[in-house]
Amino acid sequence: MRVTLAAILKTGLAAAFLIGATACGTSAPSRPQGPVIAQPEDPRDVEPLPEPDFEEKSRYDRRGFVRPRHMSEDEPVRVALLLPFTAPNEAAQRVASAMFDAAQLAAFDAGDDRFLLIPKDTKGRPDGAAAAARSALADGAEIILGPLFSESTAAAAPVARAAEAPMIAFSSDLKVAGDGVYLLSFPPELEIQRVTDYAMQQELTRFGLLAPLSEYGSRVSGAFAQEIFSRGGVLVHEERYQQEPELMLEPAKRLARYSEQIVPLELRHEFEGDRTATEPSPEGGAGYTEGYQAVLMPEQGTLLRALAPLLPYYNVDITRVKLLGVSAWNNPRLTREPALRGGWFAAPDPAITRNFEDRYAAAFGAPPPRLASLAYDATLLSARLGATQSRRNRFSVRSIADPNGYFGADGLFRLNRDGSVERGLAILEIQPGGIQVIDPAPRSFAVGF
Repeated sequence: MRVTLAAILKTGLAAAFLIGATACGTSAPSRPQGPVIAQPEDPRDVEPLPEPDFEEKSRYDRRGFVRPRHMSEDEPVRVALLLPFTAPNEAAQRVASAMFDAAQLAAFDAGDDRFLLIPKDTKGRPDGAAAAARSALADGAEIILGPLFSESTAAAAPVARAAEAPMIAFSSDLKVAGDGVYLLSFPPELEIQRVTDYAMQQELTRFGLLAPLSEYGSRVSGAFAQEIFSRGGVLVHEERYQQEPELMLEPAKRLARYSEQIVPLELRHEFEGDRTATEPSPEGGAGYTEGYQAVLMPEQGTLLRALAPLLPYYNVDITRVKLLGVSAWNNPRLTREPALRGGWFAAPDPAITRNFEDRYAAAFGAPPPRLASLAYDATLLSARLGATQSRRNRFSVRSIADPNGYFGADGLFRLNRDGSVERGLAILEIQPGGIQVIDPAPRSFAVGF
């Protein structure tokens, strides 16, 4: 009978590959050909574990590091994975489970039989993350992947730094990056940079912004202004809103008055025949001739479908004003919203991400959540560095922050020495027939001399 990877990962047939970091009492299997993945510790084990017998002790070397019995002749490449397996939030638990599945998939794709993946439960709490990092280092982890949340990353980072162990976390909080902590994530600044650059290449130079009144909205606002001004453009007007449909009306109405492209009076939905009426100029006397040519709306889902129609409702000619968005716009349901037709946004190339999504679904029976690809890329990167570099250099700054970058589940990316991430993103356009790539993602990074 032919056993596929999908069957191994989906069923219990992977027992030959799996060890429990705290489990005991199984007979030694024959030497497996492939990576070893320790099972997450069972949170129900609240009683102290009994003193391990000789067979259990053999799973640890004289330093107390995890060493599977079949690796007695090889020094494992120990990689820790910190995730909120037992977080109070069930959604976080599901994401953690999916990210662990993706990490397993990457480990098997790498195919290094010295690779040892050691998952640790952060419990979704900062103190849990710090404890998980200490436990991973006690098990001999050379590099830590995760945690997921920014608060957990901030708590675990000092533990990793004290041990001089690099950490590739999944947070996008730039405040915790650097000094050995790398953020493999989807920071909004990269998407704003890419879509703004593309818009200005198309000779759009004056912009409006309609963003949520939140920390995310503030990050987008700051990045958008910086990208516009650095390229010689103008941010004509900005409005922020509370994320409730009824509270979006007035900010959208105020922003509408600054558009260069206003529907003629006689064609407006409220026109009642008074052709002598005039429209007041925006505050400050800018006039419509100096209005915006494009508007960035960094919103998603139901709120985006409520927000986007407000500009045409308030008489902005959206056939001539370009709407710009973020990667969350990569949602087939948005193709049914007329106001978003022709909108541009930056995101990973769907043809690249589809390959990972299909392979994950074949192995685990369901499509992956967006963050699963981060665990895949971090694990595959660690496995390949562990297989190709010497122990001294494999997780050095020079190795991890390779300026040539890597090609992962979401396409091109690289980790910088300051801990930030860069990604090669495509520009996509929303059309009734589907979402189309109109400017491909780059296939390589420019490397300076």
